[in-house]
Amino acid sequence: MKIHALVFAATSVFAVSLPCQSQAKVEYLKEEPAKGNLPYRKVVYVDDGTCPKGEVKEITGGRHEKSIPRTVRCIKRPG
Repeated sequence: MKIHALVFAATSVFAVSLPCQSQAKVEYLKEEPAKGNLPYRKVVYVDDGTCPKGEVKEITGGRHEKSIPRTVRCIKRPG
């Protein structure tokens, strides 16, 4: 019984650490996705020169059917 608990605990720690490693690399687009091409709540970063130096646009997809607009803001460059 103790061995099963130890294996479960080790596996749980490994599984929890996986998502953090896959999110480490941030990709930047050169232009905003066209209207309707960004899924709801998906976040993309755009480096098109419209934000102040050292910042990029963070765009979060909206949902047209429910009148939820996409959000756009300048943030410090992540990663």
